[in-house]
Amino acid sequence: MKFHKVKAGSLQFAIMISAIIAVLLSVFIVLVHSHTLFAKKSDLLIETIQQTENILLAKSQDFSVKRDTIFSQIDTEIATSSKIHQSYWGMYGKTYVETKSKAKSFKKIALTSGWQKDEDRIGLYLQETNRPLIIVGNTKIEGKTFLPARGVRAGTISGNSYYGNKLVYGTILKSNETLPELPKQLTNYIASLQTLPLPVDDGRYINLKQGNTYTNSFTKPVKTVFDRGELDLLDVKLIGNILVRSDKKIKIAASTTLKDVILVAPEIEIETNTKGTFQAIATKRIIVGKNCELSYPSALVILAEDTLEEVSNSTEKEHIFIDTDTTVKGIICYLQNKTNNRFEPQILLKENTTVEGFVYCQQQIELLGNIEGSVYTKGFITKQFGSVYQNHIYNGTISSTELKNEYVGFPFENLDYKIVKWLY
Repeated sequence: MKFHKVKAGSLQFAIMISAIIAVLLSVFIVLVHSHTLFAKKSDLLIETIQQTENILLAKSQDFSVKRDTIFSQIDTEIATSSKIHQSYWGMYGKTYVETKSKAKSFKKIALTSGWQKDEDRIGLYLQETNRPLIIVGNTKIEGKTFLPARGVRAGTISGNSYYGNKLVYGTILKSNETLPELPKQLTNYIASLQTLPLPVDDGRYINLKQGNTYTNSFTKPVKTVFDRGELDLLDVKLIGNILVRSDKKIKIAASTTLKDVILVAPEIEIETNTKGTFQAIATKRIIVGKNCELSYPSALVILAEDTLEEVSNSTEKEHIFIDTDTTVKGIICYLQNKTNNRFEPQILLKENTTVEGFVYCQQQIELLGNIEGSVYTKGFITKQFGSVYQNHIYNGTISSTELKNEYVGFPFENLDYKIVKWLY
């Protein structure tokens, strides 16, 4: 038998190849393990995100019942837990959910409100005051309608009669002597905004400078803009979890951009051509100029004190005034149980105005424009040709059928609550 010598170089080469193969195998094993671990973590993160959204959607259904912070254990095997907090942001509910799974956590926050099917929506709910509703001119009421026992009639104002083919385009039902009530917790919250204690921490304030943009996430504490006198919002951008307050008046210039913020003052004036998405909450007056676009979900709200004194000066009267060619998408609400200003409207919609959403007035509306949605009111009034006509609508339209089925923004209890919008 012959033996062949193996050269040292060949042996070294073989050893080197073996080492390379071993290293590659080790790297491959590590990669497979890492990929498996990453996939598990990704699945866990996806599951956490899905659970967070599912919890938020589920909890939004019982928003009118619970508003405390709730801690719950979802899955003990993978140590998944959640924290839910429900509160208000203006006229809309706010639901916050944080889900933790091992080292992963995910947060979701959304505005919520009531939703109704098309067939359940009310076009007009006119409170029983022992007066009929009189419609004149090109007035049109479309949708399910609740009226006083004396019903609806066609009328005439200065030679102008009613030009419609029907008095109401929809089912007519009998109304009650009181309007359907908004949740007490909601009205208490709206009232509290006027007397809310100011922040103690200087870091919670925003000092405005023209030309600047200020953003605050809804996952962080609210930030405040405050002025004891008149506050002019001029050429600034305010976005997110920001509360703008004045002890006297807030004026919004058309050069200002507002998104998802809340304004609180006795008087709020919105300049002509202003565009934005915000909620204005006042105790005396809200004036909206011409050609404004307040996008969904906006809100204009007055919570006025009861008064038994008649006010002769129009500048002193509590009201929401919306000028011509303006569009408001969201909620308009006037809350006042008692007033002696029986010959003045508390909500005035001028010609060619459009409201898409929900209008609620505990006193009187002068409707010269268009409402695509639902109206709940104690009465109507119109001032034409030097005279005042009570419970009259002149050239105004109300149509619940024109409102999109997806609209969410009926702040009543005992409704399906859905997502208005996701916050950030």
